[in-house]
Amino acid sequence: MTRGRRIAVAGVLTLATIVLLVAVLSTWVKRQVLDTNNWTNTSSQILESKNVQTALGAYLVNQLFTNVDVAGQLQQTLPPQFQALAGPAAGGLRQVADRAAPRLLARPRVQDAWRLANENAHGQFLRILNGGGPVVSTGNGQVVLDLSALVTALAGDVGLGQKVSGALPPDTGRLTIMRANQLKTAQDVAKGIRHLSIIAAIVAFALYALAIFLARGPRRRLTLRTTGWCFFGVGLFCLLVRRMGGDWIVDGLVRADSVKPAAHDVWNIGTGLLKAISVAFVIYGLLLVAAAWLAGPTRSAQAVRRALAPSMRDHPGRVYAGVGFVYLLVLLWGPTPALRHIVPILIIAALIVLGVELLRRQTAIEHPDAQSGDATANLRAWWAARRGHPAAGAGNGHVKELERLAYLRDTGALTDDEYTKEKGLLLQS
Repeated sequence: MTRGRRIAVAGVLTLATIVLLVAVLSTWVKRQVLDTNNWTNTSSQILESKNVQTALGAYLVNQLFTNVDVAGQLQQTLPPQFQALAGPAAGGLRQVADRAAPRLLARPRVQDAWRLANENAHGQFLRILNGGGPVVSTGNGQVVLDLSALVTALAGDVGLGQKVSGALPPDTGRLTIMRANQLKTAQDVAKGIRHLSIIAAIVAFALYALAIFLARGPRRRLTLRTTGWCFFGVGLFCLLVRRMGGDWIVDGLVRADSVKPAAHDVWNIGTGLLKAISVAFVIYGLLLVAAAWLAGPTRSAQAVRRALAPSMRDHPGRVYAGVGFVYLLVLLWGPTPALRHIVPILIIAALIVLGVELLRRQTAIEHPDAQSGDATANLRAWWAARRGHPAAGAGNGHVKELERLAYLRDTGALTDDEYTKEKGLLLQS
């Protein structure tokens, strides 16, 4: 290729990688924040964390004993001669509450209620982001996480249910997540993320396809390999951002050391989908690199293509059936998010069929005379040559010996000069 074309291909690849990074991050935000199922599953996993149960339990206990004069309540119910024990008794109840709160949060009933509440709340939140409706409006108000029911349940567990009923202030256990004047910004961001994730993904893949199209000759295969390394790099970069960004964000937002384990669990669970997407791109990148290697001029790749040539030529149906069976097993496994949605499944299947067909045509051109069993015979000959004695049947005729020499050259056991020299000696004999 000309120098200008090489620069153009490199520029398109660079731009495509930047756009792909934006697509990965925006897709993660879209699926995590704007998908009710993902949000519900994530919130359920967060409450199942032992560190989160401990931190949230401490908050509930603090809310109960801060907003209710437990010692005063006990003093009113104790006989006069025991009223002096109200203070120590309140301290003992707080210790009991500290142990009871995590157990309360771990109960299946509480877990199910938490999941259902998050599912319903997220549905209402999406309606707010979409402009509201007849029931949910974007006017005055706040987005609040209300934990008052858990505070009341905790009071009942430690024997203070009747004593604190009606004594808790209305704002007990209520955490403001978003104010009404922030909803407009949230709506704009949500709309942008929805469109950005789709547009960026389409543009990124189109740019990679353009770069491969612009390349010429052997450079096209090298561009495909570079595309694979770009996929790999984007996935690895996102994994590093998730790992290092978690420490930076948690340390910056959380000051209390006792809460940091819970915050780290929240970050790891909340970015689990980003990890899955990143690992997927690492896998896809390595597969593209492997495909570019298999089509390349290296001796090992040529040896593999020669071994595959007979089956590719004589039994294409079996080849496609075998590849389809392996792909079906991968789909049943579902290691990446893309393999759980119909459109990516069909696109990947089409790319696999295209790759197998191109490989089949390449092997037919390169090795039209390849026969079944040649690979095994050549491998035995190579092993015999490594051990220093001829293989069984290796000397029966010039054809077998030439095939053995060609295989040794393809696998790197013989250089081109050594192959030419041995071939000349064989033909002279």
